[in-house]
Amino acid sequence: MPDNTVLGPRDVFELLLKSLADRDLATMIGLYAEDAVVRQPFAKPTEVVLTGRAEIEQHLAGFSTAPVALSPRNIEVRETAEPQVVVCEWDNDVTRTTDGRSVSTHNIAVLCVRDGQVVWSRDYHDHAALAGLLS
Repeated sequence: MPDNTVLGPRDVFELLLKSLADRDLATMIGLYAEDAVVRQPFAKPTEVVLTGRAEIEQHLAGFSTAPVALSPRNIEVRETAEPQVVVCEWDNDVTRTTDGRSVSTHNIAVLCVRDGQVVWSRDYHDHAALAGLLS
């Protein structure tokens, strides 16, 4: 018998983070609603806004081939007064696989999840540290 359980916001975030670290693009993309909107206000030189699953997939595909390994730690998920919205904080140890150089970044994401899929998120990452590692 198939499991028809719909994941809640906390579980969706945890699976999203695991899928990102595992480079499991198919699972990651499946966690976003078809019309999801992802904003990355701290991206440089300007904010990144991804509208729809196809744009999100294209953006994440670039990361999935980057020579880095992610090790998330210190993961905290806070529920809000709105049951569909969670505030997530975590650190990532990011290692460049070509030479072992690494950085540690602190991240915050605010997610709204409906029917087991992210419908919008605001992702706050240290894009400058990541870009420096990849340059």
